[in-house]
Amino acid sequence: MLRISDFSKLTGVPVKTIRYYQEMGLIMPAEIDSITGYRRFDEKNIEELLKIVYLKKMGFKLSEIKNLNDDTLNKKIKDLSKQVKRTKKAIRDISNLYKNEKGEYIMKNFINDERLVGKWHLLGLCDSEEELENKELYKSKDFALKDLFIMPKGEGYWVIDFWTKGYIFINDVPMKYYYKDDKLVLVFDWNRSGIVEYYAVYENIDHNVYTIDDIEIKDNVDLPFEDDDVKGVWKTYGFVKEIEDFSPNTKQVSKLLYDNLVLLDRGETICIYADGKANKQDFKWTKGFILNTNYKTASAYTIKEIDGKKYMFMEHKSGDYSFGGRKPRYYVFVKVD
Repeated sequence: MLRISDFSKLTGVPVKTIRYYQEMGLIMPAEIDSITGYRRFDEKNIEELLKIVYLKKMGFKLSEIKNLNDDTLNKKIKDLSKQVKRTKKAIRDISNLYKNEKGEYIMKNFINDERLVGKWHLLGLCDSEEELENKELYKSKDFALKDLFIMPKGEGYWVIDFWTKGYIFINDVPMKYYYKDDKLVLVFDWNRSGIVEYYAVYENIDHNVYTIDDIEIKDNVDLPFEDDDVKGVWKTYGFVKEIEDFSPNTKQVSKLLYDNLVLLDRGETICIYADGKANKQDFKWTKGFILNTNYKTASAYTIKEIDGKKYMFMEHKSGDYSFGGRKPRYYVFVKVD
């Protein structure tokens, strides 16, 4: 059971707002002490409150949430569908513009380059075009795009948004490419200043036609449930490259994807994001793993007790892992008593 102050901290909803929702009949504490009047909240209340927060962000009024029915939902779906269509069109229109090296905005039109389609493997990075001639000068640094998959018709994946003859758009920045003998040279200018930061040199592996399903690494998420002493609320504490790097006294990263993980009986899991949204549909847990059934990732976790507190180190399997094959870093959660 949680006191109203702890309930407020966990959900990110102010105490005053929780009391107001109770007055409106939207939420009822699991317990109210008949003598002191103190409210106590449980896991069901967490779900109820997060549902209210979620529906409010979807544009529902409190009166609509209280009397939620099929007609209300259908009307909201129709309104949002119209809004989505308008937004998608605006995104397409904006996405078809990019700034070239002269600072001019140009339409992003697809021009085919059959030679580019297929898989390319990184040979190394160079600081200048002169270094391209000498493979011994290639640098081997930690580079995400070790394997480059170019799919037909400009289709993108992960950090590659789009491509057209002469350009590959990485995180929506157009990077020039050209061929040198039988190699692909990708020119990186993140600031779009016209000043080259480095060159990435690739060799061709094949000219096969790939799909996202072919490229993406998918874990086995159909693991049977096995109990473990991890049930409860885990609050995000930080983010580290290696478990050994962690210290409770070190200043932690403030902007993170997750806020809380609530691990319930039989593998039930509620993931609460930093923006307050909750996801119960795609997450579950079993001994040793937090499973994301949507992205097909099985993130191993390790529990450590430090200075009397329990910390969970969970692998963060983002696109760097699923598409780049890189070793995951770790989210750090602290157990909430």
